[in-house]
Amino acid sequence: MTGISSNLKTVLSTFQLTNLDLAKATGIDPSLISRYISGNRKLKQKSKQAEDIAEFLLTKADTVERIDWLRDQFAQFGLSEGMNSVLAMKRNLVLWISSDGEVPADNGGEAYEGEEPAEEAKECEKDNDLKYGILPITDAMLAEFREVPDGEQVDIFLTSDRLGTFTDPVFAGMLHEVLSGRSFTINIVIGVSGDTRHLSKIVQTYMGEMVAGTMRFYTFFGATRNVADQMFCIFRNSKAVIVTETPVGAAHPIGAFVRNADFVRELGQSFDATYRYSQSMFNFYNDEYLRTMIEVLYCEYCVPGALCVVKDSINPMYMSFEAYCKVLRKNNRDDNEYAWKCNEYRRFNDSFEATLQNGMPCREIISLKRLKTIVKERKCRMAGVYFLTTAYFDLDIEGCRDILSGYIDYLNRYPNFSLLILDELPELHSSNCWHVKENQSVAINDWNGETPIMCQSGHAALIKEFQEHFETIWKRGTGSLSNRAYVISILQSIIREIDQSMEREQKE
Repeated sequence: MTGISSNLKTVLSTFQLTNLDLAKATGIDPSLISRYISGNRKLKQKSKQAEDIAEFLLTKADTVERIDWLRDQFAQFGLSEGMNSVLAMKRNLVLWISSDGEVPADNGGEAYEGEEPAEEAKECEKDNDLKYGILPITDAMLAEFREVPDGEQVDIFLTSDRLGTFTDPVFAGMLHEVLSGRSFTINIVIGVSGDTRHLSKIVQTYMGEMVAGTMRFYTFFGATRNVADQMFCIFRNSKAVIVTETPVGAAHPIGAFVRNADFVRELGQSFDATYRYSQSMFNFYNDEYLRTMIEVLYCEYCVPGALCVVKDSINPMYMSFEAYCKVLRKNNRDDNEYAWKCNEYRRFNDSFEATLQNGMPCREIISLKRLKTIVKERKCRMAGVYFLTTAYFDLDIEGCRDILSGYIDYLNRYPNFSLLILDELPELHSSNCWHVKENQSVAINDWNGETPIMCQSGHAALIKEFQEHFETIWKRGTGSLSNRAYVISILQSIIREIDQSMEREQKE
């Protein structure tokens, strides 16, 4: 294996970093780093030093060129497997910078401050069910998660939101990976310390899973300070993983993989008891709660308070009453059903206009890419709740044109209504709609699954994080042409494309 002296020296030079930069970032003694680079000391693959150095170097791989360069080095080194995840990149980097072999004779075998004690590592390795450090724990848990059948549930209990393992990029990357394209749910109960920074970091890390409903978070007020922070991951009726770390967080966490059936069963019972007294961070509703979903939308649009919306679609709320009822008539032949839906929309529409007339700020972000897709496909798929029905609703091209005309009308009539059209929304907003009622609530309507799901919360930490997320996207768009005239011109251009498409269809 290539020595640390060549690989670490090469990457530091390529990233334009000094030994002192590395020492300050990792807390490793500068003299020890010098010995690593000179080849007079070896760096163990399973040591904290190797993991800390790799973590720092990954933060400096902040350009496509640097990431591609690292991948080329790994490939030349024979580490070409799985380079598309944070976990794989970090694992490969640790292997690439680490050196095997004996300690050089001039060191006399002395132990340097900060190196992992050999006896401690040996004790951990005696038991195959005991893992030492983020990488070994994550690797072992990845294998366990991959065995979870679709439709099952995994329970995680955090004694404190301070636990660093749960938000570590490597561990979080593993959870992102195992939940992508799978249909099982992780329920997470968190002991809240009272320091909102820790809970905010959890929200930032798993915002995508929160929106999709694959992770469901619950909180309770825990102890102000623990002797140790722990994570209990319970795979029902099979095994449990207990990760323990010190509150200081300087030492590696230790993960115990327990397969004793009685212990796992009783641990699950204990989780259930705590879960019953915890508070859900999000309330989830599907079509069985259509009336509840409608009322949530009413509160977002029709109750006073600044409203922020990010929508990977277009918004029927801006249709005229006549245009909306025209769509309803096409899809509701029953007169009574048609009548109550028309009246319900009038209630919405009149109340929304009243809040705008009273000066309520309303900002909405939509996607130009989605608008062009609507023209191409001649329809727009959205959640049925927007037309007071279940499942999904395909709005025809004429109805889409009416919504775009409604946007222009609102922009002309209400200076407190602002619309931003981005070329493309971030991936997190694919096929969903976010409403953030400033300092009041957040509601997300997601239509990535078989049926639409709405999640709603009044949790202060969530509102804060989602509001900041909205502001980040809004600022990204306001750096370009974003005045009202420009936005109206885009909408008019899309309407012309729709008209031309409808004309061609009539001729055919």
